[in-house]
This record gives sequence, structure tokens and C-alpha cells, in this order.
Amino acid sequence: MPILILDDDNQDLAAIESALRLGEIEIRNASAGALPAPGRGSLDCPTPAERLYAFAGWTLDATARDLVSPSDRRVDLTSSEFDLLMAFIRQPGQAASRSALLGALKGRAWSYFDRSIDTLVARLRKKIDADPGRPPLIRSVRGVGYVFCAAVSHEHGAGRSAAA
Repeated sequence: MPILILDDDNQDLAAIESALRLGEIEIRNASAGALPAPGRGSLDCPTPAERLYAFAGWTLDATARDLVSPSDRRVDLTSSEFDLLMAFIRQPGQAASRSALLGALKGRAWSYFDRSIDTLVARLRKKIDADPGRPPLIRSVRGVGYVFCAAVSHEHGAGRSAAA
């Protein structure tokens, strides 16, 4: 997770706070030192209970990197599969280009002949699209890339959720 250290007079705080809400960055004040005192989290940083996501009967604990199927079976994900799933979860219903997905995963540029993202999507699909009676969770968009088709809710503790 990228960490940005800001001066007190930074004018881009609103854009950065938006990225924070999406779970893409963490904000720390440069004059505040390293980490908050134990037991005192920042108001801007999500707590572990807020890092739970639910979609199509699946539950993902982003802190523990734990994915549980609708049948309550734990599914092991590689680091790249987890990062890809998080990229999809952060933008449900929005088409993501192969270039954007690869950049989010590896931080490098994509070339037209690079099919590694397609292979990774296929591996993730095998793990989360096991029920042939349900529509696919990840759909290909010709000429664009992929879209995550499930509605995602962000769990806020026991039983409360907010749709993303």
C-alpha cells in the first residue's frame, strides 16, 4: 500500500482522502511521527472490521487475506489473485482495462502482447466462478478489459454493511 507523507499546507487533500476511502492509500501526518499509539487508530484509517467485503455470497477479509465461499469453504488465493480481486472489488460494475489492472498489480506498463493479466483473470475465475448456474462474476469486455459484475458491500462490523 503506498504511503504519502503530506505537509500541513497540501492542497490535494480532498483527492487523497477520496483514495483513502477506497482503501488505496493511507494518510499519515509528517509532523505526527510514525504510527499512532497502540489502540488509538486514526479516524481516517479503516479498522480491521471495516476491511470486510461481501459479494454474491462470498466474504473477503482484506486484512487476513481470507476468502470464504458461499458454502463457507475457505479459498486460497495467491498474492497476485488477491491483489486482482481487490482491484475488482474497489471498482464493481466498472470496466477496467488490462493495462490498468496490470499496473495496479505489478506497477508496470502493459504491452499489447502481454497476456499475463488474462491468465491471472482465468485463474481467479476458476476459483470464484465455480457455480455454473450463476452468472459469471468477472465478465470480459471486448476491446476494453474486464468488469466485476457483483454488487460489493463493505462490512462495518457485525451485521452492518454499506453498498459499494
